[in-house]
Amino acid sequence: MKVFEALNFYSPFINSFFMYFKMPGYESVYIWRLNKITMQKIVTLILFVLATANAKSQVITIASARNLATGNNATVRGIASNGSEFGGSTRYIQDGTAGICIYGSTLSSVNIGDSIEVSGTIAPYNNLMEISVTSFSVITTGNTPHPPVSLSIPIAFAEQYEGQLVRVNGVSFTGSGSFAGSTNYPITDGTNNGQVRINASSNIVSTPIPGSSIDIVGIMSQYTTTYQLLPRSLNDFITIGNPPVFTTSLTQSNIATTSFTVSFQTQNPGNTIIRYGLTSALGSEVTDATLTTNHSINLTSLTPGTLYYVKGITISSSGDTSFSSIQVMGTQSLSSQTITSYFNHPVDTSYASSPANYSHYLNHVAADTLIAYLNRAHHTIDVAIYNMDDNNGIVTALNQRAAAGITVRVVADNGINTTAWNSLIGSIQKIQSPGSATYGIMHNKFVIIDANSADPNEPVVWTGSMNFTDNQVNTDAQDIIIFQDQTMARSYTLEFNEMFGGAFGPDKIDNTAHEFNLNGTRVQQYFSPSDNTNIAVKNALLTANTSVHFLIYSFTRTEIAYPITDNYQTSTGYFAQGIINDTAASTPVWNALIGNMTTSNLKINSFGWLLHHKYAIIDADNLSSDPQVVTGSFNWTNSATYKNDENEVIVHNANITNQYLQEFAQCFENEGGVVQVGINPVDVTDNFNFSAYPNPFSEKLFIAGYPSEASTITISDVVGKIVSTTMVANQSTVIDVSSLSPGIYFVTLAGKGIQQTLKFVKQ
Repeated sequence: MKVFEALNFYSPFINSFFMYFKMPGYESVYIWRLNKITMQKIVTLILFVLATANAKSQVITIASARNLATGNNATVRGIASNGSEFGGSTRYIQDGTAGICIYGSTLSSVNIGDSIEVSGTIAPYNNLMEISVTSFSVITTGNTPHPPVSLSIPIAFAEQYEGQLVRVNGVSFTGSGSFAGSTNYPITDGTNNGQVRINASSNIVSTPIPGSSIDIVGIMSQYTTTYQLLPRSLNDFITIGNPPVFTTSLTQSNIATTSFTVSFQTQNPGNTIIRYGLTSALGSEVTDATLTTNHSINLTSLTPGTLYYVKGITISSSGDTSFSSIQVMGTQSLSSQTITSYFNHPVDTSYASSPANYSHYLNHVAADTLIAYLNRAHHTIDVAIYNMDDNNGIVTALNQRAAAGITVRVVADNGINTTAWNSLIGSIQKIQSPGSATYGIMHNKFVIIDANSADPNEPVVWTGSMNFTDNQVNTDAQDIIIFQDQTMARSYTLEFNEMFGGAFGPDKIDNTAHEFNLNGTRVQQYFSPSDNTNIAVKNALLTANTSVHFLIYSFTRTEIAYPITDNYQTSTGYFAQGIINDTAASTPVWNALIGNMTTSNLKINSFGWLLHHKYAIIDADNLSSDPQVVTGSFNWTNSATYKNDENEVIVHNANITNQYLQEFAQCFENEGGVVQVGINPVDVTDNFNFSAYPNPFSEKLFIAGYPSEASTITISDVVGKIVSTTMVANQSTVIDVSSLSPGIYFVTLAGKGIQQTLKFVKQ
């Protein structure tokens, strides 16, 4: 039939060689009027049609296709075992003889249960047998996929079942926390072990890792020498009995000094049990017998500034139980809970929301500021740093504090400056990250001071984008953010202790608190790769109602790019502006952003120094929204997401967001851009306030935020005696106060009809 169909297609050409007659008593016939050459052409055409039809009819089994050598062509038929759960280009099909992966950009319309015919080239990918699709057609839809075969771990994880749906029963995940995308998780049946891989497109991402034994259905796949089971969705996690089943991790809210609320959701109703304690042994329990899928319990009579280990349990009416993993949560501290941001490049204070909210520009004194904080330490200093040198005295300061009896510990990357590393004195405890190819880098930049001090006003967390080298401190553009908060300091210490104990990168677990209350400001904290930091960044960007401004050193993750650009299509009046440091024009990220942002709003750093930031500013111009800053050491890259040790904070505070906006504005203007924002420049003589820091101070006092006109800064003691007078004519200055005795001092700024005084403590 296919031959006649093909001849019918070519009939306009063939008819030119035939003459049509009707003869009495006979059916209609074609009478040949052909010469020899014409006959040869027709024979050639018919042979071509026959060959084409024959080639298209040579559908082979998937098992046969799997035996073909690389580069051979094959046509197979099968039913799709997955849809978009693994992205738009990857499908697995089965035909009863075997399963195989098919890959092609045209497969995004294929759904689970579609019966399809596929033609393509045998092209294994990292040992996974794969057909690179050149053409396909859907035969029927809505079919039932081939049922999974139930196998034990050692049998299922083998070449024989690659590409097929399998089911492993009675297995447990060895880790805890929540699932991340594009990540492998070990499972065990008590004797044998296997790997489950969660794809970034699956709805499993961000859900809790089951804490009890389950059955798992998935497609058996392979990457290099590792077989890995690919569950498609949450429906592939099959619980035993009728448990409630956690569909969210534990969340924390209503954080106060002696209480907080713990909430979670389940698929089926159950009661609510929260167990908690100062260690993972727990010890205390609160129960609500109400059967519900929305669970919430308020824990009370807690201690301020303290971290608690918390576990959720819920039991259904049938007596089946579901467990959460243990999560760390903290109470609000009794610290001052101040948040201070610094920048080592100039800022544009015309974008300040008020004169009192000028950004702090550290003009070649970022190292001095750090040293001032180190000199404040009374008990402990923990430093996690990618790299440092002693060109600005930072190593010397650490040595001096250690020599003075302060406990100093340092975690550094394997590639840290050798001279600086060897210059740390013997009493400093130190460890470097692994140098193996499977690990990334120890890319953190944070310092913890006096985390467990009896005085809650002593703990400090210093973080941001700045490494402690001369170029990073004085040349490259950096941001610094400092928290005077004991709960945060103690949570950072948990992360530090994990690395100091030898666990780096993928070997770490999610064991820190993520939510904090600092005088009403919500602060979130994440560490990579254990805490799904990329998802936290993505979720923050998704909250934008009005604007996103970003400065990113390295940006390769498209799932973080899409929330920025997609808002152009869904939000009225939304806009985004940003600068990427490196040559990102060749990356998919640039392509994802540039269409909506255009080159007016998306820039690449054109200066000789590095734009080393990793921050985003969300809704800086919309106080009715949730203005917030996302910052830390975390670049928006694959390595930062899956391999490196990184830290990230999200600060929900309009003033801090505005301070970052001032620095962004200057950087964007440096690139010739016009800043979009709904804040008008301010009159510095209106409601004027200046700022001075740090407080307490020791060696130097930094003054900022005053008019550019000539002013006088005086420092007086408690009896009114003036001990220092400084004439200033720019918008920031540094005063040497090293000679002052410890005590209380008053700093007064006077000039152009204004006079203001601030109280400070000299240590």
